[in-house]
Amino acid sequence: MEDWRLACRLLSAKGWQPHPSLPVFRVLGADPLARTIVVLEDDIMFGAGIEARLRALGYEPVSAQATPAFDRLLKGFPALVLVNVGSHTLDWEHMVDHAKNESQWRQVPILAYGPHVDLALRQRALEAGCDAFVGRSAVARDLPSLVEKWVWQPDLSPCDEPPPPGLLRGIEEFNQRQFFECHETIEAVWMAEPRPIRLLYQGILQVGVALYHVQRGNWRGAMKVLVRAIPKLAHFTPTCMGVDVNRLLADARRIHQHLAQLGPERIGEFDPALFPIIRSTADDGC
Repeated sequence: MEDWRLACRLLSAKGWQPHPSLPVFRVLGADPLARTIVVLEDDIMFGAGIEARLRALGYEPVSAQATPAFDRLLKGFPALVLVNVGSHTLDWEHMVDHAKNESQWRQVPILAYGPHVDLALRQRALEAGCDAFVGRSAVARDLPSLVEKWVWQPDLSPCDEPPPPGLLRGIEEFNQRQFFECHETIEAVWMAEPRPIRLLYQGILQVGVALYHVQRGNWRGAMKVLVRAIPKLAHFTPTCMGVDVNRLLADARRIHQHLAQLGPERIGEFDPALFPIIRSTADDGC
């Protein structure tokens, strides 16, 4: 594990939290197509082992120690939450309750783990809203099979449908760099769609919102929205409704990395060549 990741985990374990007035932005991992899994774990070494194995499985692990940070990660709609309910420092019951009482995140699976002989703890975890409870030793031994069983998989059958007219109009506005108009157009489509495919619409419009913030010199706004958009798009790769999601996702990652390098003071130096075009799979690779 990289030194900076371990340092952050050590600080968190000692109770350090950033001042609430300061914006917090997580650094996205190296895999531009990875879906995220949230790890709520206060044992530094055990958590590091989980994260390493999740990366080997092709996921991007992200961690939180308190509800505000967990809330920010939920807004990216992770594929799974792993929580150590045997922890004496994590307010895990409050965090689980927070996730399961918000309708937009309720379908994200939460897999609890702890001492396998503690039946009372198992009952507490299930009553709090966790979808299942397994022993800590099972996580150490069988993590790949547990992830395969519990990770959230959206219904991708709508990806074979033609895109709704509002989405096509919003994409056209996106490609013309009319990002405010794009948001207004696609938001109406997103609000009208009850199925999980709405996350694709939301991911696209949030990339547009981030670019609108870039146009206005709002570095913090752009970073915050990109971190929410990218995990949503990752659920719908490689293509969906004729949209080349892989390409848009990779473009959004490059923009995020470029902004991270610039920082808020140099937002005016943003390279306009990075403004992406949303491509159709019918574009013959153009």
